[in-house]
Amino acid sequence: MRTSSNQIPDPAPPTVTQSLATRLRANQIKNANPIDISSPIISTRQGYPSVTFHEEDFMQKMPGRCKFTLVGKFTNAMHKMEIIRKSFITQTQLTGGVKIAHFNSRHIYIDLDNEADHISVWTKQKMYIAGHSMKLQMWTPTFKPAEETPIVPVWITLPKLHWHCYYMDILTPLLSPIGKALYLDFATMQKTRGSVAKERVQIDLTKKRHQYVWMGFSENDPTIGKWQIIEFEDVPSYCLYCKHQGHILGECPVKERDEEIRKKKEMENIKKGHDKQLNHNANGHQ
Repeated sequence: MRTSSNQIPDPAPPTVTQSLATRLRANQIKNANPIDISSPIISTRQGYPSVTFHEEDFMQKMPGRCKFTLVGKFTNAMHKMEIIRKSFITQTQLTGGVKIAHFNSRHIYIDLDNEADHISVWTKQKMYIAGHSMKLQMWTPTFKPAEETPIVPVWITLPKLHWHCYYMDILTPLLSPIGKALYLDFATMQKTRGSVAKERVQIDLTKKRHQYVWMGFSENDPTIGKWQIIEFEDVPSYCLYCKHQGHILGECPVKERDEEIRKKKEMENIKKGHDKQLNHNANGHQ
């Protein structure tokens, strides 16, 4: 049966439009990959509820989901987040995705999707976001905004390294007692410089820096091998008192300030004790 050209068509069936948050929650549930951790200990502490996780879970298993996270620390107050995100993405040329989240007036979290992007961004050490300086730090499970991490990337050179050892799969285990190998410099990677090999390595500034590593050539004779020199380039100083980079313990302004406060309190206590003794003596002679 032919319909009239001016007949109004039936309305389309209703559709349900989900919000972005609803879709994200659904995807999160669908792709959930829970980690295997021990049941925490439920108790009380000083009258309040207490939930204690096992140390291996809290320090190793749980942080696995954030293993490509960095912390951006601004020297001064920072721009709005949309400016930060746009500037960051423009400068970094990432191969994967990134989530950037506000933490406080000077810190942001930077969650990267893969190790390559994580290493590439972190080893910059500093970026400028619309003219504002932002220091890049390794995130740790015990991150505190008032402190800076002692985990940093540095260049390590190995003079007179054997020519057949100029490869990542050899230098990674060789430097494992020093730190985590990140990548070779261009000349080492291309084998255009034979005097030294050079590699970017993640080290802990609070740990001892070894100047040599024994490079054995035979598992049957431990005397066969050589002492390989390890040279560090431009290692930043780190203060164990205030937990900040840029100075050592003996030059710490925070420690100096705290020492002055402590001495002032000691002098006040001595004076109070002296005044109390004088009052006691005066009352004793009345």
